[in-house]
Amino acid sequence: MQELINKLTTEVGLTAEQAAKTVATMVDHIKSKLPPALAGNIDALISGGKMEQKEESLKEKAEDLAEATKEKLEDLTEATKEKLEDFAEQAKDKISDAADKAEEIAKDAYGKLKGMFGGDKDKK
Repeated sequence: MQELINKLTTEVGLTAEQAAKTVATMVDHIKSKLPPALAGNIDALISGGKMEQKEESLKEKAEDLAEATKEKLEDLTEATKEKLEDFAEQAKDKISDAADKAEEIAKDAYGKLKGMFGGDKDKK
C-alpha cells in the first residue's frame, strides 16, 4: 500500500496524508463491491502480496454436498432394498407355514367329519 501512496505523492502531488486517505477510501470502496470471500484479499493485493487462494468456491462446496448426499441416498436405497427383501422372505415363510398349518387342520377336520359320518365304511 505504501508503494501506491508514494506514487500518489510524487505523480499527483498529494501530501502523504492525502494519499493515505485516498488509498484507504479506494480500498474500502473496492472491498464493499466484492463478496466477502474476495474482499479479504484486497489488502494483501494492495500491499504487494499475493492473494490467497480460497479452499473452495461455493459452487464446489455445493457440488461436494450434492455428491455426498447422492452417495448417502444410494446407500440408504440399497439398505432399504435389502431390508425389504428380507421382510418379503420372512413374510413368505410365515405365509407358507400358515398355509401348511391350515392344510393340516383341514385334513384333520375332514378326517374327523368322515369318521363321524361313517366315511370309513365305504373303504371296506
